[in-house]
Amino acid sequence: MNTNTVLAALSLVAVTITMSFAGTEPRTGVQDSVHDMTKYGTLAGGDPEAQQERVCSYCHTPHHAIVDGSDYLPLWSHTLTKTTFTPYKSGTLDAKIDAASMMEGPSKLCMSCHDGTIAVDTHYSFTGTKMLNQDDSLFGTAGVGVNGGLNNDHPIGFVYDGTSNPNGIATGPAAGDPDVSAHIAGKDPYVRNGTATYIGTTLKIEDRLYLSATQGGKGIMTCSTCHDVHNKINQDESGATNYLLLASNKGSSLCLSCHIK
Repeated sequence: MNTNTVLAALSLVAVTITMSFAGTEPRTGVQDSVHDMTKYGTLAGGDPEAQQERVCSYCHTPHHAIVDGSDYLPLWSHTLTKTTFTPYKSGTLDAKIDAASMMEGPSKLCMSCHDGTIAVDTHYSFTGTKMLNQDDSLFGTAGVGVNGGLNNDHPIGFVYDGTSNPNGIATGPAAGDPDVSAHIAGKDPYVRNGTATYIGTTLKIEDRLYLSATQGGKGIMTCSTCHDVHNKINQDESGATNYLLLASNKGSSLCLSCHIK
């Protein structure tokens, strides 16, 4: 996905979501979804954007957008996270993750709410008050990555496709079982390559990778590789908890879209 089309891929952080998603029907759009800040009543504290029901303004602005030299700012109006994140680390992880560049692309936008350090209703010159680590009925648990800790969440920021990029890890087939006759260090034949599609869709994994400037234009995994922030193409089951996933949670279809198990 290039920088012109990735706006539609802005996403939530995988695995742990701190808002309640029950009651939000999939693919019905951002209005009235869990990312519609105007529906949370006192969340906006009398802010005129909430009074006018300007759903988009909590993240985007047509004029006077934030510009600070970052790689990806789609007319952004929300304060960016300044947290330094600790990446996931495991003896079973083949990917190399650079903590300095792992938040490239849409991930840093997601974390500007989901690290629990910036109020989600902060936008323009309005400083919000509602944090994703506050103890109430809506924000009752800590944000993903609070205190910079992403070491217990699915890894992001690594080059994904090992069949087209020498630094990528995914060398598994787009369909079927892998050839494991010879293991190559830093490669994982049990992870499908980027041409694989999300189960139940025609969407390719490679279409949800961010083209990283620090990685020479290679596609890296971001939050939006799993999630659809605008609630338009997500595949959560109707009536089930809507985590804005690009494949259904039923039968672990999202996990099995990439992982061969």
